[in-house]
Formats: sequence, C-alpha cells, structure tokens
Amino acid sequence: MNIEIPGEITFSRTYNIPPISVSLPLTARARTFAQAVITAIAWCFMMPTLALFVMLLWHALTVAADPGGSVLVLCALAFLLLCFMPKALFGMEDLTRGGLTLILDSDGVTDRRSGQILRWTDVATARIVPRRNGCWVRLGLHTPLPPRRLFDRGGTGLLGRRTPDLYNVDITNLDVRQHVLGQTMLALVAANGGRVER
Repeated sequence: MNIEIPGEITFSRTYNIPPISVSLPLTARARTFAQAVITAIAWCFMMPTLALFVMLLWHALTVAADPGGSVLVLCALAFLLLCFMPKALFGMEDLTRGGLTLILDSDGVTDRRSGQILRWTDVATARIVPRRNGCWVRLGLHTPLPPRRLFDRGGTGLLGRRTPDLYNVDITNLDVRQHVLGQTMLALVAANGGRVER
C-alpha cells in the first residue's frame, strides 16, 4: 500500500513541492550515528556523577561527623543522575535492540521502545510537536491507556509519566527522516477518521 504525503520544504525549494510517495509498512531503526553519540555523551556524564554520588553518600554516612553539609550536594548530584541516566540507559537499549524500533502500517503504529501497539482507529487527534532536540508525534486517544511504569518511553511529562489519553511517539534519531515519519502518521490518522492538529 502506498500513500502520499506533502513534500518537505527546503532552503532551495519553498513552493510547488511535489508530494512524496510512501510505501507501507514504513519501518525505522534507532541504530544511527546521532543516537550512538548522544548515548556515549550521556554515559560519559552519568558514570562520573554516579561515582561521585556514591562516594559522597558513603562519606556522609560513615566518616563525616555532620552529614547535613553534604545533603545539598547529594541532591544536586541526584538531579544530574535523573537527567542523564534515562538518556544513557534508553540509548543503550535502542542500540542493542535487535530488529525494528518503529513500524507504521495501514492498521496502526508499533513502538517497540515502549512495547505499545496503537490502532489508527483508536486515535482521535494527532499533532507534530517540535522539541529543542527532536520531534514527537502526539496522539490523542479515544480511550485511556492503562497505567505504566515511571520511566515510560511514550511519556508526556516529568520522568515519562503519561497522561492516560495521550501517547507521544518519538521520531528523533531514527534512520528515516522526521518529516516522512511525522507526515505519514498524520496522513494515516486522517485516513482513519482522526483529526490532524496543526
């Protein structure tokens, strides 16, 4: 099955852009150079922070007469760990995963990062959400999803907590262009009766 999506605007071409024909199923992998670099940087920041946190915690609990002075530094290090650890661990999971990461077909989307399978008929709204370092496709659902673990790959808020009727599909650092993935998802949602938000 083929669908047509709008062409991508470039610096050299901003009008009369021909549509792009996309063959379904459209599959994407996370084993890209950018993903490897981001994961390596996260590990380089996480490991020294973790070592420093453990050493300072050990010092505060066993050696120091007044451990209260270390609490502020421990809290700062714990915050840094919460920033770097999900990126490092999720990146390693993506790089070591066998097979595909994201599958778009005529029935729905399969996001193997979170193990979530969503049918297009269950999606009420869809919108592309640009972020500072990437892009999501935010899917509004007819029925809420069951609760999931704290660090969820399809999360919408702090630490991956999910709003029950929203699911974010991260289309960053995959081997298919963000424009193609995002516009294909919007086209499939619209073809199955959902509303596309701009």
